[in-house]
Amino acid sequence: MPLLLMVSSRFNAQNSNTLTYYLETAQQTNPDLQDLQNKISITAIDSVKMRRDYGFKVNGIADASYSPQIKNWGYDGNSTVNGNNLALLGRVSRDFVSKKNYQAKLYSFSLTVQQLLNQKNLSALTLKKAITEQYLLAYENQEQTKIDQEIIHIFQQEDLVLKTLTQKSVFRQTDYLTFKVTQQQNELLQKQHLADFQNNFGVLQYLSGNNEKVVTDLESPDFNYNIESDFKESVYAQTFRTDSLKLVNDIQLINYDYQPKISVFADGGYSSALIQTPYKNFGISAGLSLTVPIYDGHKRELSLEQKKIELDTRKNYNVFYQKQYEQRKSQIKDQILRYKEMVRLATTQMKYAKTLIEANLKQLPTGDIKMVDFILAITNYTALKSGLLQYKMQVLRLENQYENIIIQ
Repeated sequence: MPLLLMVSSRFNAQNSNTLTYYLETAQQTNPDLQDLQNKISITAIDSVKMRRDYGFKVNGIADASYSPQIKNWGYDGNSTVNGNNLALLGRVSRDFVSKKNYQAKLYSFSLTVQQLLNQKNLSALTLKKAITEQYLLAYENQEQTKIDQEIIHIFQQEDLVLKTLTQKSVFRQTDYLTFKVTQQQNELLQKQHLADFQNNFGVLQYLSGNNEKVVTDLESPDFNYNIESDFKESVYAQTFRTDSLKLVNDIQLINYDYQPKISVFADGGYSSALIQTPYKNFGISAGLSLTVPIYDGHKRELSLEQKKIELDTRKNYNVFYQKQYEQRKSQIKDQILRYKEMVRLATTQMKYAKTLIEANLKQLPTGDIKMVDFILAITNYTALKSGLLQYKMQVLRLENQYENIIIQ
């Protein structure tokens, strides 16, 4: 039975055994990212609606009322003679604001879209890191099963030889039994590692939103570790810049809200008190409205103070996060160098361990080596190779962290 099932030709065409495939699938299926994209679209529509608010508006007005006068008490004027009034009008109106005020309102929507885009980018970065970590975990399990298979292959090759030598009394029965126990332990360990791989592979499918159940042989991922990351280009810096611009724009909008407001209107239709010649009461009218803010209990000053406090808070966070970003980047680079050195040393040690096994295999048929020494040589080789895999995986994990720095 093969260690891993072969993937179908259709999956090979889609490169479904690569990290890129799972990242792209997760981007397409993740509901949080889709939700944020929908919010961006909704905000864009709000921007269009705001433009319509400052265009011409047409309304139909129908009004019928009765306002009685009792002993000369009641509404005065021609419109309330006999207490009757009927109006059927069509009205066109438009509000006017300054060009800078209008542009600031539009800019507010653009900044809101950018804020949502920043949030989406951060969510995508977090998702990318999580998917990559799960991919690396499954990939490590896969590579460990390959190591197990190599060791088991060595045991299987020598099993018949040792059984024959034991029958010829070259080795004791207890030595052969020790060999078989060690072989079975490795076979059991391989099954455990294979189960871990299948489980983590399933979790990878789940996290990425992939419904396929075919177990594939994952390819080794590659990271752009040599590309220098800059905080100014990070999603955090973009978020702080956008938030700061939004607060500055909010301050401008507060000031604009206290400017005089002008609106014009014109209407035409029928308005009558239903006396004398009501059939002649068709007409038109036009008007101008001016609103000048005078006093609001100093709410304007309080609102401006709030925004300035928020702006200072964002600046403090920006400085703090930049320090954390640079510290984290430096720490990861140092760790990568240390683990790469460990990879180099473990690779050299493993070569010696493999050479020792090859030498023992040559001495085994003649009985010039003790069974305990032979098993110990295999055990050491297995430990070194597993350790080397862990060091390499730690380098990949650190490179993933460096490429996708997340500040907690």
